[in-house]
Amino acid sequence: MGEREDVIDALRGAALLGILLVNIQSFAWGVSAPSMGVLWDDATVLDSLTIYLTSLFLEYKIYPIFCFCFGYGFAIMAKRWRLASIGDDAVVKQRYQRRLNFMLVLGLSHGSLIWFGDILARYALAGHFLVTYIGKGPRILLRGIKRWGSITVIFTVTGGLLSALSSPPASLTDGEVDEIMKVFDVYARGDYLSTMLPRLYDYMWVLASWLLLFPQAVLIFLSGAFVAQMGWLRAPGNHVKKWRIVLLGSLMVGLPLSIVFANHALDWAADPALIPSTATSLALMLAPLLSPAYIASAALLATREFGPLVVRALAPMGRLALTNYLMQSILMLGILSGAGFGLADQGQFLIALIAVGMWGLQLGLSHLYLRQFQQGPAEYCWRLYTYRTPSAD
Repeated sequence: MGEREDVIDALRGAALLGILLVNIQSFAWGVSAPSMGVLWDDATVLDSLTIYLTSLFLEYKIYPIFCFCFGYGFAIMAKRWRLASIGDDAVVKQRYQRRLNFMLVLGLSHGSLIWFGDILARYALAGHFLVTYIGKGPRILLRGIKRWGSITVIFTVTGGLLSALSSPPASLTDGEVDEIMKVFDVYARGDYLSTMLPRLYDYMWVLASWLLLFPQAVLIFLSGAFVAQMGWLRAPGNHVKKWRIVLLGSLMVGLPLSIVFANHALDWAADPALIPSTATSLALMLAPLLSPAYIASAALLATREFGPLVVRALAPMGRLALTNYLMQSILMLGILSGAGFGLADQGQFLIALIAVGMWGLQLGLSHLYLRQFQQGPAEYCWRLYTYRTPSAD
């Protein structure tokens, strides 16, 4: 088995906390509802603060980190397979496509049966655009980054123009708001069978919305692959200046945009009839500009005296990232939905505490599990399908 890179595993592990804090707030709400849920009549200041901080620092900023890690892992695997002399690039492409096919089927099952916010199928679909970059060096990857960066700008500007020209109503009707609350009642209080139809409907909308975001995902995939080939995370101490520039630039551009979006998110949770403005929609699409700051922070943390301790503490969570991601959805189903304990209406602050507790439990179990096994259950099946054997390099 190839050598793991602890920094990238630690980054995945930390991102699993961020994505859980976002997902758990929207788990019982349909796609038409406020993404952080609705503030109840008895909501506290802590509930409002939870919405604001989650929207400001996490919402739409964590999935790009997984995109980055996906592209990073793609570059490492492709290089390992080619160095192992398993055959020509056609063999590498076939193996990589099997890996994507497994991810697609797993994601579609996950999104249809457990959590409509699934990201696995969307990554698998966008991942096919990486096939042409197998065996390519940093120069070709940089060309791809420029090309997909241009496409992303075009999609973002087009989306903003369409939003401005569509002249949406100032707010939803009372009937549309009532429909949002009915969907919540089904997810939060209904049995499992009653949630299947609304979940499929919401999942189809989620997949359709990916048409606007997939160029952005491919761009970030390629950026992760480029960083992997350049070794900037493998030896972050040799690239401190670069990472400081990334951190500062990302904060300067991304933080003001995130403030715009967080202000809207809080207003939206207080009034679910509110429709986002064009500026808010653009801020949402540009929210990933804050994500590089988190990646740079992880790289710089690894160079500090206490950095290796933090990296080693988080890395087991990231080594089992697929298993832990799926387990989070199963736990959310059991804790929040009507098929389980039905705690979805307990307020955003309490739900955030539940998320932190879930992640802490997973982190501890990941440490214990890896003392006995080398792969998680989901990773084992993924590798088995990809290689046709669980022990291949």
